[in-house]
Amino acid sequence: MSTRQLQAFLAVARLQSVTRAAEQVHLSQAGLSLLLREMETQLGLRLFDRTTRSVTLTEGGRQLVPVAERMLREWSDIAGRLDKLSVDVARSLTVAATPLVCSSVMPVVLGNLQASQPGIRVQVRDVDRSQIESLVLSGEVDMALGIQFKAGSGMRRQRLLSLPLVCVSPREWPAAGGAPKRLQRSRVSWSDLAEVPLIGLPVGNPIQQLIDLRLREMGRANEARTTFNHLHSVVAMVEAGYGAAVMPAFVQGACSRYAVHVSVMTDPEVPLDFYALSRKGTHTTEAARTFLAAFTAQLREYPQLQH
Repeated sequence: MSTRQLQAFLAVARLQSVTRAAEQVHLSQAGLSLLLREMETQLGLRLFDRTTRSVTLTEGGRQLVPVAERMLREWSDIAGRLDKLSVDVARSLTVAATPLVCSSVMPVVLGNLQASQPGIRVQVRDVDRSQIESLVLSGEVDMALGIQFKAGSGMRRQRLLSLPLVCVSPREWPAAGGAPKRLQRSRVSWSDLAEVPLIGLPVGNPIQQLIDLRLREMGRANEARTTFNHLHSVVAMVEAGYGAAVMPAFVQGACSRYAVHVSVMTDPEVPLDFYALSRKGTHTTEAARTFLAAFTAQLREYPQLQH
């Protein structure tokens, strides 16, 4: 039984007139009469006694009135709740990203969103890369952000842009080691790193694996070097003069808080594709669109590949 039928029934019961009830519920008399006949057929009894001058409730109709009123109240209440829930869902977002992304990009993005779109609520989960796919597929997060993602079964991958690798070097090297001035330029080549001590990410990190492909050509892929799991540890060690590090361009924001120099790696440039991952079949909400626009805009602030 539809809400439209219940509304028509209650209008006739209250006004005792099909003509006036039809005007109130914005139906033709024929349309309203059809709704009432369908109700009576569904219930298996007459709801009204009709004469040429009046329409009065039968006993069954009188018993239906409070039930119909309660059903419409409950429907109105749940419809209001669902409408509010729909608005809340549309303006809320849960995002997963690796600690590298969370510590270097997210603070600026969330700050910009808070200033420009205070109604958008974003929760961020910093997780190991190995957890990201299961979190997206299970629905625990709405999307994930990162570099070099593959689109697994049930996943939707959206490429945001490509960023280069950069060389992060100390502004001041220890006197004993000398200061490789060639690393102080805005763009440096891989050959400039030939004799520079390097600090890196763990060998299992996909970014480090991409870096090692270039270092292998220089005979440096398997050398012993100090490694750290977290971006800030790497940059802090660079600042202290223990070596240089090759990292994604988006570390520039975090590097601004350290006494280091950032140069784009060239000859060759190595592109890192940055992706957003979500579950196939899910709807892209207002919050997701707004967040991705802000996130991509922030990535564009970092050095770009020149073609």
